[in-house]
Amino acid sequence: MSLFAELARSSTCLVLLLGLLGAGCERSESALPPVADAPDTARVVSLSPGVTATLAALGAEDLLVGRTPWCVGAPNTPAVGTLLDVDAEALVRAKPTVIFVQPAAQGIPSALVELAQAHGWSVVPIPLATLADCRRAVKDVSTVCMPLCSEERRLQMQREASRLGAAFDAAVAPLPGSAGKRVLAVVCGEEGADLLAFGTESYLMEVLQAQGFAPALERVGYQSLGNEDLLRTNPDIVILLGRQMTDARFDTPTAGGAKVVRLDEPALLQPGGGITESLLRMRSRLASEVQVP
Repeated sequence: MSLFAELARSSTCLVLLLGLLGAGCERSESALPPVADAPDTARVVSLSPGVTATLAALGAEDLLVGRTPWCVGAPNTPAVGTLLDVDAEALVRAKPTVIFVQPAAQGIPSALVELAQAHGWSVVPIPLATLADCRRAVKDVSTVCMPLCSEERRLQMQREASRLGAAFDAAVAPLPGSAGKRVLAVVCGEEGADLLAFGTESYLMEVLQAQGFAPALERVGYQSLGNEDLLRTNPDIVILLGRQMTDARFDTPTAGGAKVVRLDEPALLQPGGGITESLLRMRSRLASEVQVP
């Protein structure tokens, strides 16, 4: 079932009362006192760090009444567990109107679905596997929240959604000098441990391919790379992500003379609408590595 079909079936509609003019009132319309805008009634639980970051990017982080322990931001919002290990009592106390989830491979747990049905909550899946998912998350999250928000908040979210869309466009525009360059993007963990690499059809590699780079690792999805696998990729550029970026395997000189770009951008490890600024900084760093004379 699509997101919007799910909303049509289960979301609660918010009716805004704009006030009535009394019969026989002789005051001009301009003399009438302004009608107070309806308050925000959205009470959002996010069971995905990527969705939480999307809400923050939309300027709607304050709508959160529940989050996961792994969410960055909203420090005063109570943790209500994770998708696969939700705290039912904490969730009931949060009294959400909508719960955003990033669907797991096995789907949304039936216990969460049943709990939501019992309390009249809407559960909205937000996939975040691909670049298209990340871009769509901005629209889908704002579309769900705006009917439950004040006019001022709706306008704010529309502006931010437009800004984020433009930032995505700028981040994935072709990068002069990138054509033919083989790039490998990896997350470093403990020294000497296997690396987690972004393969084809992962959101970050889709960004890099849109910029004009070729994937050094021609495998689908996220892949674990040992030392021998790493040598076989033979990249021109290696992007090291995360805070642990001191792996000796990438000390100069690297195998094949690859250039190493170290990025302390934790947001890139939480795909969603919150990655745009990090993508733009990554693009700037890569531009300096492939600049055309």
